[in-house]
Amino acid sequence: MSTAEPGSVKTKLTLTVDRALRDEAKRVAGERGISLSRAVENFLKFFVDPGLYCFKCGRKFKASEGELCPKCGWLICPHCGACRCSLSDEVAAAVFYMRRTLEELLAGRVK
Repeated sequence: MSTAEPGSVKTKLTLTVDRALRDEAKRVAGERGISLSRAVENFLKFFVDPGLYCFKCGRKFKASEGELCPKCGWLICPHCGACRCSLSDEVAAAVFYMRRTLEELLAGRVK
C-alpha cells in the first residue's frame, strides 16, 4: 500500500470517537493551524509507514528500511549502522521510553 502524494484524490473517512475528545482535538488542531482531517491524515501516514530519525546520526529513514539487530532487537540505522548496542545504558533508557511512548500512540510496535 502506498501513501498518498500531495494533491492526490481525497476520500471521506467516518470515525466514531468520544465527542469531548473530538472537540478538544479540533481546538488543539486549530491552535496549531491545521485541520483535524490533516492531523488524522498525518497520523495515518506515519501508522502505515513510519519515518524515524536515527538517535546517533539524526538522519530520517523509514522503519521498513531498517533491519533488526539480532543482539539488541532494535532497528539498525541504514545510514550509520547505529542500534542499542552503541548506546550507554542511560541514553538507551531515554531512547527506550521515547519509543515506548510512540508505540503506545500507535497501539503496537513500530516494526
